[in-house]
Amino acid sequence: MDKITIPDLNGTNYFIWELKMKAALSLKRLAPLILEEKPEDLTRKDEMDWITKNSDAIAYIKLSLADEQALQFAAEDNAKVLWDKIRATYMGEGEDRKIDAGNELKNIRMKNGETVADYIARARGISTKCHSLGLDVSPRELVYHTVRGLNGKFSKVRDILKTQRGKRMDEILQILREEEATLNLPIKTRMDGINEAFYCKRKNEKQTRLCYICRKSNHLAKDCYYRSKNTLQVQAKETIRLEMDTYLQFPTEKKNLVTISGFWCILSYG
Repeated sequence: MDKITIPDLNGTNYFIWELKMKAALSLKRLAPLILEEKPEDLTRKDEMDWITKNSDAIAYIKLSLADEQALQFAAEDNAKVLWDKIRATYMGEGEDRKIDAGNELKNIRMKNGETVADYIARARGISTKCHSLGLDVSPRELVYHTVRGLNGKFSKVRDILKTQRGKRMDEILQILREEEATLNLPIKTRMDGINEAFYCKRKNEKQTRLCYICRKSNHLAKDCYYRSKNTLQVQAKETIRLEMDTYLQFPTEKKNLVTISGFWCILSYG
């Protein structure tokens, strides 16, 4: 690990900068210089050693500052004093930004016209921002807020996903992409607005995937037999209705013998 990369401190990334700078200084055995006061009663040899390490620590810190911050702390020649001043300057602002980032994640909402990919990327970006500010966001917490931020045409799938708490973010993304693809189909190809073309899992069967419509395994809801069966029944009823309408339009003398959906009907009048 000869190369150590530390992001420049720019006023908005203090927590991640502090984390990486501490790690770099520890790797170089310089961490005590920013955590402890200069020892007293040092021998000349120890004094020279401390001065050298103090200069090295200051150099590492100042080289990782953006131009504005570097000028602000240019006069500091003690590593611990420099570290404490930087911390005092940005810690309060960092706490405010951390609170704002946490609220942004809690209040995330899918925008009108926003794609699934863009929405998930935005949620993950907010989570990354929270981590950079020192706010821990668990994978479960990220999924929780992301699912509850779904709205509009994804409201129905949101209500279903809210009951499936064990899903990971990648699974949520896959489900939403399938739902998005179904919603983008022409309306005539959909079945009564049912768009749940994804699997569910039973609570005690981790590997069993179930169709949302019939609750049976090994097929998607969009390919479900019962969905097709319902469609055929609706089509048959519509055919009979149309034929009856046609029959009622026949002249009286021609209504004695007609066929409706393959059945001959013999009618008589008193």
